[in-house]
Amino acid sequence: MKCRLIILWAMSFFVNAEQIVVASDIWCPYICTDNSGYVVELTQQAFASVDIEVKFESLPFQRALTLTSQHKLDAVLAVTAEHISTFSLSSNHVPIGQYTNDFYTPVNSNWQYSSLKSLDSKLIATILGYDYGESLNRYLENHNSHVRTSGEAPLKTNLYLATKNRIDLLIGNRYVIDYTAKQYGYSSDIRFAGSENKSTALYVGFSNDDKGHSYASLFAQGIENLKQSGEYQAILDRYQIAF
Repeated sequence: MKCRLIILWAMSFFVNAEQIVVASDIWCPYICTDNSGYVVELTQQAFASVDIEVKFESLPFQRALTLTSQHKLDAVLAVTAEHISTFSLSSNHVPIGQYTNDFYTPVNSNWQYSSLKSLDSKLIATILGYDYGESLNRYLENHNSHVRTSGEAPLKTNLYLATKNRIDLLIGNRYVIDYTAKQYGYSSDIRFAGSENKSTALYVGFSNDDKGHSYASLFAQGIENLKQSGEYQAILDRYQIAF
């Protein structure tokens, strides 16, 4: 009888729990498939601590940004301050990670990043909708040899292009590139070629309406709950993330 009551209570919680719908593209170990990834887990657990259930949807990043700005999604994960401004999103500016611009080439290349000038004449692969910082964004806008990929697994596409020597280099985050390359068996076909050595904070961007403002506030409260309980650091440690 006691077991039955517990099951009924659990069913009642999930039926009646408020649900927030968040989205982003796959960017493991930040955002992975099957509701995993440290940003996904932080978001889920933070909202769970204030009795809100999170439904995560995998979407191309540009589409997730657009739908959130149109109030068709509640939030988009792993955005920068530039995204928040450009798409008029709501945010509490609680950082959930950081991003660096790192450079990778095909394994047979000896090119090394030294400055923006060193990118001249190189065919560069990036991802549509990503923010690479003011300086690099401006450079890429005026760079003719530039491939922008999209879809639900754009980094996989860029890695494939590098392994086939169809691009000179790709730009991304070292955590993500190393993880994804290992996942798809590309690790031995690419090489790390330096970093811009600038860190950009990442946030959760919420729709800019009353509901979004409320969720932003509740998320800040939830993150504080996780920090006080120790679960925040436990999630970071599970994914070997430090920031």
